[in-house]
Amino acid sequence: MKKDLFLITAYTPDDQRKDLLRNFVSSIDKEMFDVMVVSHSSIPEDVINNINYFIYDSSNVLLTGFEHKYIMFYESDKFTIHTTENRPFNHFIAAWKLVTLGLTSAKNEGYKKVHCIEYDTELFSANEFIENSSLLDRHSLVYYSTNYQPSIISFPVSFHLDKINEQWFICNEKDLKNQLSTGHIKTIEDHELKILANEPHKLPKSHNLLLEKDIKINKYYSGGEDIWVTPVVDKNNNLVVFSYNPPQHLTKKDILIYNIKILVNDEFHKSYDNKLRGWHLTFVENFDKIEKLTIIRNNKKIVNYDFNKIDKEKFKQVNRYEIK
Repeated sequence: MKKDLFLITAYTPDDQRKDLLRNFVSSIDKEMFDVMVVSHSSIPEDVINNINYFIYDSSNVLLTGFEHKYIMFYESDKFTIHTTENRPFNHFIAAWKLVTLGLTSAKNEGYKKVHCIEYDTELFSANEFIENSSLLDRHSLVYYSTNYQPSIISFPVSFHLDKINEQWFICNEKDLKNQLSTGHIKTIEDHELKILANEPHKLPKSHNLLLEKDIKINKYYSGGEDIWVTPVVDKNNNLVVFSYNPPQHLTKKDILIYNIKILVNDEFHKSYDNKLRGWHLTFVENFDKIEKLTIIRNNKKIVNYDFNKIDKEKFKQVNRYEIK
């Protein structure tokens, strides 16, 4: 009988992320588990020599159109910002492709029980997955729920490959892009929840168990920098530039002052400084009169729109400034 398989999804283009993968792989007991890494980047040779399978997929699809990204919010006591433009891309399809590629390959290799988990995990004990393996004798999968939105942790998930819905093995990029642009499913968690709705024998656990069982996930944030210099539209059809200079909880490198320069239709409009923890609203012009918008932060161009190439009506539906 085959061992259980750790299926590790990865993207490790730099030394920091390579080290996270290396340390995670080294922490897995190879007497108890086989290991497969599926990645959109190369991985070190020493890591390859310490696992059973390595699958490389060069197609790292990052979607940058506003219609493919999810809405984020900033809320004060006076107004609310709704924006899809706070992050530079949506990597849902790239991440999902690794999952389906890995699960399909694992099934082809004859594995029954697979624990899918991301590379930036610290594993001090495998007891949780040993327990999940036993639970898979009675359930199709084990996943981790939360008491906040989204209502699940995307990974880890423990699968019994003979029992799960076939949707876990499918990645149709055309269908997924259409789903992103026309529906409410914008993240891998949204997609998983859709599939979980058709899993009658699933078993949820609390996400708090992960830390209790010495499993630390998401050691590296890969969603791109939160830009927080975003164009939005008010109820009178005026374009407003909202900027916010938040503390940098991930990098721990706060920027004391952001200098913001705004160019409208290739002409200088305004320049101002945005101090740490401060926000700023700039009312620019009627949206109908704006063809191009460029925003430069600390001498780096971070926003560059040609609104002639964007559906303005759809853009302002999801990028809004609302007064309370």
